[in-house]
Amino acid sequence: MLSGIIPILFTPFRPDGSIDEPGLRRIAHFERDGGVHGLGINGFASEAYKLSEEERWRAAQIVADEMDGAIPLVIGIAPNSTRQAIAEVKRYAALEPAVLMTLPPHTMSFGAKSIQEHYLALADLSAIPIMLQQAPQIPAYRHAAMTADELAELALAASNLRHFKIEGPGSATMIRELKQRLPAEHATSSPYAFFGGGGGITVLDEWRAGADGLIPGVGFNDAFLKAWEDWQRGDAEAAVATLQRIQPLIDAVSGAGHEHSVQLRKLIMRDAGYIDHAALRAPVAPPTIRDHWQPLDLHQHPTELYALIRSLDLRVARNSAIELK
Repeated sequence: MLSGIIPILFTPFRPDGSIDEPGLRRIAHFERDGGVHGLGINGFASEAYKLSEEERWRAAQIVADEMDGAIPLVIGIAPNSTRQAIAEVKRYAALEPAVLMTLPPHTMSFGAKSIQEHYLALADLSAIPIMLQQAPQIPAYRHAAMTADELAELALAASNLRHFKIEGPGSATMIRELKQRLPAEHATSSPYAFFGGGGGITVLDEWRAGADGLIPGVGFNDAFLKAWEDWQRGDAEAAVATLQRIQPLIDAVSGAGHEHSVQLRKLIMRDAGYIDHAALRAPVAPPTIRDHWQPLDLHQHPTELYALIRSLDLRVARNSAIELK
């Protein structure tokens, strides 16, 4: 079973809009060299919803090639039919991922029963374990969310579905309720694995609910790794202290919406020397204004953000090849 910190890589682009393959390789190595427990590609953070089918395949090929089995690989898929899902899992099996992180069909309101049947067919035919991703914070997937009872019913019926990525409002509650509905092998471990996402905004609540790690974005996962190490050895006080220390950075990067977060991570990695351009593919969603989380002006140099990164002594700021101004 997967556990730990498993970031989803963003997809860097050249000025002409094509994938910056050398840049993708560099950020994959940056995260791997930092000690993460796995790497993901073709998730929301990868802007996979803006990539063509062949671009998603190429991005997964690149990361699989660079990692060469050194750490587990998570590949995201989001097919809108069961037939297409089966075709994709067969294709991506050639890259030997640890799991296929799979979003539900979302174009129509199919209802829980149809979505359960979709996942059951997929899990039955896939040689690769399936990770169910539930992301109601993304508008297109809000109506596709299942209840804890529905998720548990599905998990108990699908022997190849043992991983869950639960995001959005109430993620910690959903993880706790789902764990309560599924059997444990013994008192301290489960045959299932649960992860939060959302850039780590509610990671502490998710860990307290029994999550097995975090699937965040790129850039400052050394802090999450330190907190997870402390949490795993039972030092909750140290883990909480680390997370509280980086909370202002988490809020700044992940608090104003998904695409704002991806944009900031690209800016950080561009100015750190890992990619050449920080562009997102158009159209770009505007940032979300939420209480005290004010979006940064992306047209200005994020001086305050970089000062915060330096003050936290993160790898992205102290690497000898990096100059964050």
